Amino acid sequence: NKKLEQELGKQAQVMMGLQRDLDRVRQEAMTDGLTNVANRKAFDIQLNKMIEAHESNAEQTFSLILMDIDHFKSFNDNYGHQIGDQVLRLVAKTLLDGVKGRDFVARYGGEEFALLLPNTNQHAGQRLADELREAVANKQVVNRNSGKKLGRITLSGGITEFYGGDTVDDIIERADNALYEAKNKGRNMICLAKVKIAR
Repeated sequence: NKKLEQELGKQAQVMMGLQRDLDRVRQEAMTDGLTNVANRKAFDIQLNKMIEAHESNAEQTFSLILMDIDHFKSFNDNYGHQIGDQVLRLVAKTLLDGVKGRDFVARYGGEEFALLLPNTNQHAGQRLADELREAVANKQVVNRNSGKKLGRITLSGGITEFYGGDTVDDIIERADNALYEAKNKGRNMICLAKVKIAR
């Protein structure tokens, strides 16, 4: 009996170790390796969950912000990819530090980030987006090896609120259009998406 108990104890430890490994692998699969924020796959899952939550409770509104680092390609070309990676990590950390509670930050792709803000209308979301934009603009990029100051970076952003009946494509398209409006108006700004017309 004692031998059986010892064997079961060993098996339980092995199972717990496997569960920890599985949890770690799942977390890594949902995290951007460079910036340590959620990746695009995790964003897609979270956005779908938020839409489903709205379907079961129409009071559950949320906003989506898409933010893009202005002139990132030039920064990368001028200073190299290591500095570009440093910039991506700096922006991700600043965004994470600036959100609250259940707000969700993800690297959407390249130099673009997405934020999901539960229980937040687009006007409150715009205030937060402007605060985040200013926080990034106030950071000085410094070459860690030489200590040389490389300047500041700015963000452009587009924000929209979720409306009942929206699909994933609807809300992303509106935020993306608002982001491009910010880029076309001179960058380093946040634009609200055009109000959705009732269908």
